[in-house]
Amino acid sequence: MTPEDPVAQGLATMASAGFEFGSDAEQVAHDVRTMWQQLGAPTGAFAAAADAIARLPQRPEVPVADQARRRAFERAVGINPVEVELTAAMSARELLERMARSVTSGD
Repeated sequence: MTPEDPVAQGLATMASAGFEFGSDAEQVAHDVRTMWQQLGAPTGAFAAAADAIARLPQRPEVPVADQARRRAFERAVGINPVEVELTAAMSARELLERMARSVTSGD
């Protein structure tokens, strides 16, 4: 499976969003594993999803002069700061890599 596969993209999005919305690693792993099982437990899905994290859509860059205004707008409408999204993506990638190793090692 490749990172461009819709299954990999979906699992990556699910993991990243789980962390972004405040779930802990155990809950995110449970949710991702449940979805993976519902999709037929495709081989290589976790590794491909870990690689897909880097391919998820990112917010467009904003000139430094406009960043304060953007942060104010995001706060007003309840959008997490970009730092939260990046931390969530990194946590998701680490989790998916661990899950991939666990599946390959037979756990």
